[in-house]
Amino acid sequence: MLTGSYFFAVCLVIGIFACEPETMPMFMPLFVLASMPVIFKGQYYKMSEIEAVTRTSGAQMILARLILAGAANLLGITGILGIEVCCQDAGKELGQMILYCMVPYLICMILMLRMIRLRKKENMAVSTAGVFGSCVFWGGLAKTMPWLYQVSAVGIWIIAAMLFAVFFIKEIYFIIEAGKEGKMYGIIV
Repeated sequence: MLTGSYFFAVCLVIGIFACEPETMPMFMPLFVLASMPVIFKGQYYKMSEIEAVTRTSGAQMILARLILAGAANLLGITGILGIEVCCQDAGKELGQMILYCMVPYLICMILMLRMIRLRKKENMAVSTAGVFGSCVFWGGLAKTMPWLYQVSAVGIWIIAAMLFAVFFIKEIYFIIEAGKEGKMYGIIV
């Protein structure tokens, strides 16, 4: 219920402030923030040790949570893109808007997965700070470098999307391999 309310609030904020497609990247990290309670659930409730000794490995649990959170985020991002296309009549810019959404989202997801794997206690705080820092970064980029969001710069966005997709796939592959070996993904807190 709380996640649904959060998605609604994010969509409302994006609907109010995202006047132009260039402002879309600023809000996409908020979808990662929405998935954090699901991903960090075991650590938040101090159940990591109990999860570690269950039949399902920690890697499989993280992967399942990541799939659920990713599916919810995908629905939310698709809804936002639909609203943006309808309200702004930006159908011809849909490909660009998808790139504008995916690059910040993938960067924040990679940051969150790396924090789970490499940090001990402060991983949730660092991930949250990274998400808000990313929002500020993308907002500043839209204001200071508007040329980066023009049609001629689509190649830069495609390269960035492919680069971060490779990192994200590599991290997912690492989770799958850890799950096959029955290893924990991340550090037990």
